Amino acid sequence: MRRKKILVIDDEELVIRSLSKLLEKNGYTVFLAKNGQDALVMVEEETFDLLIADIRMPGMNGVETVLSINEILKKQNIKKVPVIFITGYADEKIEKMVEEFTPVAYIYKPFDISDLVNKVKEVLR
Repeated sequence: MRRKKILVIDDEELVIRSLSKLLEKNGYTVFLAKNGQDALVMVEEETFDLLIADIRMPGMNGVETVLSINEILKKQNIKKVPVIFITGYADEKIEKMVEEFTPVAYIYKPFDISDLVNKVKEVLR
């Protein structure tokens, strides 16, 4: 059976390294992008089963990044990829913006690693 591929998009080095180790330990293949532009390049070259994106990043934020990824996928006739957004801030405006992403989940920083793994398993079911 093919390992599920996850793209983690976060500008914090410690976060992406920790998530990478955790997800790989749980049997996933993990790709890392430190910003939205890097993520767009990766999506042009690879297909993913799940996106995990930090909402607040300098330059292109996580929501803008996922919107752009969805445009790329649409042009390639590939269905949208499920998204888990990671954020340290509850923001009603951003929550409204991401309602169009399905399935979508939120994980609030700081998060429990078992909660994240369970959410990944749930979304990829």
